[in-house]
Amino acid sequence: MNITKPAATVAALILLAACSGGDDDSAATTVDTSDSTVAPSTTDATTTSLTEATTTTIADSVTTTTIPDVLRMPLTGEPIDDPDDIPDRPALVVKLSNAGGGALPQAGLNSADIVIEEVINDNTSRLAAVIHSNDVDPVGPIRSGRAQDINVMLAFDRPLFAWSGGNPAVTRAIRDSDLINLDARFSPGYYRRSGRSSPNNLFSSSDALWNQTTDEAGRPSQVFSYVRPGDEVDGDEATEISLSFDALQVFWEYDEETDGYYRTQSGQAHNTETADGTEQVWTKNLVIMLADYGVNPLDGNPEAQVLGSNPVYVFTGGKVQQGAWLRFEPTDPFAFFVSVDDLTELRLQPGRTWLEIPRNRDDVVTFE
Repeated sequence: MNITKPAATVAALILLAACSGGDDDSAATTVDTSDSTVAPSTTDATTTSLTEATTTTIADSVTTTTIPDVLRMPLTGEPIDDPDDIPDRPALVVKLSNAGGGALPQAGLNSADIVIEEVINDNTSRLAAVIHSNDVDPVGPIRSGRAQDINVMLAFDRPLFAWSGGNPAVTRAIRDSDLINLDARFSPGYYRRSGRSSPNNLFSSSDALWNQTTDEAGRPSQVFSYVRPGDEVDGDEATEISLSFDALQVFWEYDEETDGYYRTQSGQAHNTETADGTEQVWTKNLVIMLADYGVNPLDGNPEAQVLGSNPVYVFTGGKVQQGAWLRFEPTDPFAFFVSVDDLTELRLQPGRTWLEIPRNRDDVVTFE
């Protein structure tokens, strides 16, 4: 869906940047000060008090009152009492294989704050575990990056990017981006694990990767909007979700007792390693963000178009909210609204989130 940004929408998007900030490692970067107008731009950060609402006038035509929220962990939205509870470290993005066979089970999926799933060139998907609030050991198997990763992962504010390398053009693009390049071919902290066959035997740990943090690395800001304390999740009931990543078939089922979504792929439970063995992959929130895919000229692989707008499905608490995502810069968070004309936010519950980015096709997602 191609859109022209109306003036009111642009102004609303500018407001979020003014309220939620960019690189400043302060409490203000984790405060959701939005009401019904979120999405950022490149304007400078403005601190919003936790106890006072503010009114901002933009371009002499749009006036928006922001409503204070609670302090939250940036990537899970979990409420916290003290900004010192936020780990003083960058987000860590680790690219993981999901090719089946020797790639499974992966390690670390249920410890990541956010997992992002994209279509790749072999008609299946690849995962990116975004780690910040937890230490994860081990994490893997670690695989190559794609040029499309740049426009997705920069939402996490100059994160560390752990990957096993790519072709010369992709390597150059990632090196020249604001991702902090931890290419396994040239960086310490990786090891080959016994009992696994190459290329699905490359692993690491979050500590080994965070030890390579540079001065240029950022600190993540909040990338989703969450329900406010005391508010209920909105939406229609939806407890079974089917999703296609080209040849890969994914199924999520909501469990009311745990208030979580449990994943099956290719007809089998999708498991991940834990300290005690394995457990089924699950998440608190499931966001399916449809994207048009082109072909990236750097590597000839599929490239998700994650700037602009397309339909979105937000599953949380056994319910679904349908709307549109809006995103105009690679550094923008992921903002979900009723529509491009109705900027009422679609909010998540606090907790871990899977962000799915399948092709924008009519039959790619079904639910009941």
